[in-house]
Amino acid sequence: MSLRNAASAAKPAKPSRRRSPARLAVSGVVAVLLLAFAASIAIGWYFSGVATQVTHETPYDLRVRAVADGTVTLPRTPATERRGVFGLAWSGGGRAIVGDVVKKGESIAGIDTGTVVRKVLSVPSGKLESGLAVGLDHWVYGGDPKSALGLDFQNVTYPSQVGAMPAWLLPGRTKSSTWVIAVHGRNADRAETFRVMKTVHDTGMPMLSIAYRNDEHAPSAPNGRNLLGSKEWNDVASAVAYARSQGATGVVLYGWSMGGSMVMSTLRNAPDASFIHGVVLDSPVLDWKATLYKQGASRHLPSMETNVAMRMLKWRYSIDLGAMDMRPYAPHLKTPVLLFTADDDETVDNGPSDEFARKAPAGIVTHLSASGADHTEAWNVDSSVYEKALTGFLGKTAA
Repeated sequence: MSLRNAASAAKPAKPSRRRSPARLAVSGVVAVLLLAFAASIAIGWYFSGVATQVTHETPYDLRVRAVADGTVTLPRTPATERRGVFGLAWSGGGRAIVGDVVKKGESIAGIDTGTVVRKVLSVPSGKLESGLAVGLDHWVYGGDPKSALGLDFQNVTYPSQVGAMPAWLLPGRTKSSTWVIAVHGRNADRAETFRVMKTVHDTGMPMLSIAYRNDEHAPSAPNGRNLLGSKEWNDVASAVAYARSQGATGVVLYGWSMGGSMVMSTLRNAPDASFIHGVVLDSPVLDWKATLYKQGASRHLPSMETNVAMRMLKWRYSIDLGAMDMRPYAPHLKTPVLLFTADDDETVDNGPSDEFARKAPAGIVTHLSASGADHTEAWNVDSSVYEKALTGFLGKTAA
């Protein structure tokens, strides 16, 4: 062995590098934070997709327990035990119209059966029978204005940014008058407007119930997504232009849920706001952020994750939620507004509607809050109060 080799052999080996506990802890924290960030982004991405999803499915999530003596027995849920008039729909186009609850379940051997018995007002189509899978429909009616309500109508189309849009036109006494333009809510359809058609018809005003982008039998948006009214309101503006071209001397815009946000955006952006004689809002979304927080909480989503989802809406779809907050516009209102809200609304946050009404100039907003009603069900739980308010409001705007 050479002296060099001997020296090398005698040299002690370098100790292996070991991470300190502090370094390991920091690395662990960073890894956890990165995973949490990735999970937050994934959750935000998912819920922003849910918020903009287009769907037209009808759930048949109830099973008829019994049909006898002009009544129907259903499972008892917060919806089925709600007072008022509703529809029952089932596959194949079947439909029944049911009235108030006549009995809340029965006890057998001391055990609650968990049922509710409602009066059957009519069965316009199909056969209502025990064992049938049905869905509770707060739109009540189905079909078209003639088959549902016996009202004459015309199938018309109006031009829009994305193509020819279908609409129902219910003629009034004359085309040269104020028209009502009815705008349904998110992922709904024109059937949502059935409940007020007779009331509008009785005033003699023409009514245009419109479809808009992504509706069934209507052109789709370029990206095929529901953009929460941020772009859809342009179809309402197109319908206003169509009514004007057909002889309308003014319009009343009538919006349910997201349709309420759309008609308010139309009013705010109208080149001639004086042509809009009035606005009717039924359970409107007047601030999407408040409503998304409410819907996120109902899904047990932390507010931080809802914030991420809202940022994703901006990033993925260019939806400016702040621009659709109608409360800052309220003090500048000059157009009369009839506002219906539902005390038990599980879908839309009523806070912005309450604030909107308070901030508006005195006498501009008439606000009616329906007790015991869920989303867009103010008519269902008390149609007489609803129709009286609507008739009076339309009478003032018809000139």
